[in-house]
Amino acid sequence: MNDPQKDIPWWQPVLFAAMAGGMAWGIRGQYGHETGAMIAGLLVSLTLVSLLCPSASLLNGARAVALGTIAMGFGGSMTYGQTVGLTHDAPLIGNWAALCWGMIGLSIKGGAWIGFAGIFLGMGLSGIRYRCREMLLIMLSLIGLYFLGVYLINSPFNPSEKQLPLLYFSDHWHWEPGTYGRPRFECWGGLLLALVSLIAYVGLYRKDRLAPRLAFWGILGGAIGFPLGQSLQAYHAWNLDSFSRGMWAQLDPYMNWWNMMETTYGAVMGGLLGLG
Repeated sequence: MNDPQKDIPWWQPVLFAAMAGGMAWGIRGQYGHETGAMIAGLLVSLTLVSLLCPSASLLNGARAVALGTIAMGFGGSMTYGQTVGLTHDAPLIGNWAALCWGMIGLSIKGGAWIGFAGIFLGMGLSGIRYRCREMLLIMLSLIGLYFLGVYLINSPFNPSEKQLPLLYFSDHWHWEPGTYGRPRFECWGGLLLALVSLIAYVGLYRKDRLAPRLAFWGILGGAIGFPLGQSLQAYHAWNLDSFSRGMWAQLDPYMNWWNMMETTYGAVMGGLLGLG
């Protein structure tokens, strides 16, 4: 069991994990997908384990960090560029329905993304021991649940026949009629079903209190952080005139608004994982 440090002020894990998450998610954008996401998983997990469990054995600490790192990579399999695009692409500026739908999609995808990191980090830190055979069965079950979730939630997907899932958060012909014909396959439903099932297993069957709690805070961090970060980039795209006057006229050409979104997202998700 990795006993947490009791005398650490609450703001320290929040602040330091937010700093680690913001920096790492900003770096993540240079690599992308699963590999890039694991940079954030590594730095946030390492920060929290080092700060809150300094007495943990090297093996236990490394196991927790490894689980949090790998799990953060799961969400990198999701497509989200077009979901971001719904909120700030030039043809959609002024379309409030597209903005709201895109933000809802980012919240769902962000929650599933960071929720996985939270629950696996919690499994690594909790007093419940998960043995190798059990972890293998968990991973195989999650793969099966992933495909089931994709089938139930992210299907049908047949763009040539204009067949898309009922809940679809990427750009397509509904938002840009006659001009957009390259919808992307979404898999967030599979990840979400797998995550909810894992929370139920570790919480109800294994009686693990820490893992579901960190999953909740991870879901909250992703669900808030992703749309909050994108709101900065969307505000810029929707209000270009405001950035063509005063000091912003000098600063704006040097501002990386995509990176601003990612850094904000990482800081919020890291801070809320630390709070959890």
